[in-house]
Amino acid sequence: MSELSKKYQEIISELDSRIRNKDELIFVKDKISEISIIFIDLIEKISGVVEDKISGIESSQQQIEKKISNIESSVNSIKEDIYEEDKETEIICPYCNSEFYAEISEETESEIECPECHNIIELDMNSENIENDLYGIHNCGGQCGGCSGCGYRKNKDNK
Repeated sequence: MSELSKKYQEIISELDSRIRNKDELIFVKDKISEISIIFIDLIEKISGVVEDKISGIESSQQQIEKKISNIESSVNSIKEDIYEEDKETEIICPYCNSEFYAEISEETESEIECPECHNIIELDMNSENIENDLYGIHNCGGQCGGCSGCGYRKNKDNK
């Protein structure tokens, strides 16, 4: 504003030196002051509108940052679920239909003992359809001791 004030003073000084009639000088100075006040009021109104818009943007940005934080938390939780080394997985014994949980990881041996019937269950960790292997969802050929060729289990809820 000091630059504006300096320029204003230069204009007033120039008017003082050029206008000889005192009444006209006062009239011109008053009108310049009125115009200046109008511009200053306009600038203040514009500044108020800009400040309101900036406040709105800041508020929106805070809401967006909060949403991003929630999404990051969800993604991190999903990452933990996906890449978790050891997971407790439900296993259904193909021999006795017993359901039990065991920690399964890529380093786990390829066999696990059923805690009920003590038969060894072979785990195929490289299988494309590991859920079918773990839950016994497969096309039964009647070879296992638990189903007698009945299709074994169509899903993990049917026994």
